[in-house]
Amino acid sequence: MNNVSRFFSTVAICAFACAAQLVSSLAHSADYEVLKDVVYGNGLVGASGRPTPRNLLLDAYIPTQEDGITMRPAIILAFGGAFHRGEKGDFQFSEDGASDSAMADYCVALARRGFACFSIEYRLTPEDPALPDGIDESVLMPKLQLESPIVTGRVEFVRQKMGLSPLDEQSREQLWNATFAAVQDMETALNFVRTNSERYHIDPDLIALGGFSAGAMTAINLAYGKRADVRAVVALSGTSWGYDLTATLSAQAPPLLLFAGQWDLPGIRQGSAGIARLFNARGVRAQQAWVPGFGHFYPMEAPSLAFDFDQQSIIERVTHFLNQELKSLSD
Repeated sequence: MNNVSRFFSTVAICAFACAAQLVSSLAHSADYEVLKDVVYGNGLVGASGRPTPRNLLLDAYIPTQEDGITMRPAIILAFGGAFHRGEKGDFQFSEDGASDSAMADYCVALARRGFACFSIEYRLTPEDPALPDGIDESVLMPKLQLESPIVTGRVEFVRQKMGLSPLDEQSREQLWNATFAAVQDMETALNFVRTNSERYHIDPDLIALGGFSAGAMTAINLAYGKRADVRAVVALSGTSWGYDLTATLSAQAPPLLLFAGQWDLPGIRQGSAGIARLFNARGVRAQQAWVPGFGHFYPMEAPSLAFDFDQQSIIERVTHFLNQELKSLSD
C-alpha cells in the first residue's frame, strides 16, 4: 500500500468511527412508524403492446408526535439502478467491495432526525413504460445520445448483469420513455404527499426531493427540468440526463446538494462538474461534496469532503443541508 492509499484509508477509518458515534447518539432522538406499500398513483406499462396501468407504491417513514412537532418537513427519495433495476426498500448494490445504503436506510436515519421520508418505486425500462403526454421536446437532451456508448455504457453493464440483451432500437426507446416516466411518477408522488400532508403531519411547503444515481437524475429532472415546487434537492451520484438544464434552469430554482464518489462513474463526475458550473452561472445555490475512497456505491456513514475542507459523514451532511433549507417559512 502506497502513502496515498494509507492516507485515504486512515481518513476513511477515522471518519467512519466519528460517523458511527454520531449515528449512535442520534438513533433514539425520535421514534417513527413505517407505512409500507402505500398506493400513491398508477402508471402505464407494456406500452409497446397492450398498455395497462399498474399501481405505484411508496413506503412512508413518519416520526411520531411525542416531541410536540405537528407539521414536519419531508423528503421524497428514489432508488438507483440505471432505470432498469432497484427497489424502494432494503435493496442494496454491491460492487468492487463496496455497498451503498438502501433508500430504506436513508429514510430510517432521516425519520429519526425528525424528517418525514417517502421512499418511492417508479416504472423501469424492462416494464416498457409509456412516454408521458405533453413533453416539450425543445427542452430535452437529444435522443440520439442514446446511440453513444459513452452515454449508455453503464446501462449496457447493468443489462448484462440482469441477463438482458444489449440495447437495440426498441429497448433504447423504452429507456428513453422510462427516463420521463420516472419523472412523472415522482411528480405523482409529490402531489400525493402534498395532498395528504395532514394525514402524514407534514408541512406541504417544506418538501425536498432526492435519490441515488437514476433516482437522483429523476429528482434533478423534476426539480430543475419541470421546475417542480420543492424547497431542496439531494443528489447522491446523480447528473443531468433527460431534460436540458441549460434550457430550463431558472435563478429561482431550489438549492442542490450534490455527492460523487472519488472513483465514481466518469459520466457522474463530469456531469456533476457541469451542473455545478451551470448552477454557479445562473446564481443557483449548489453544494458539492465528494466521497473519498469510494466509487459509485458508498454507505451513508462514509466520510464526505466539501471544497472548504469541511468533513462530515454523508448522512450528517444531508441532515445539515435539509435543516438549513427546510426551515419554516415563518422562521
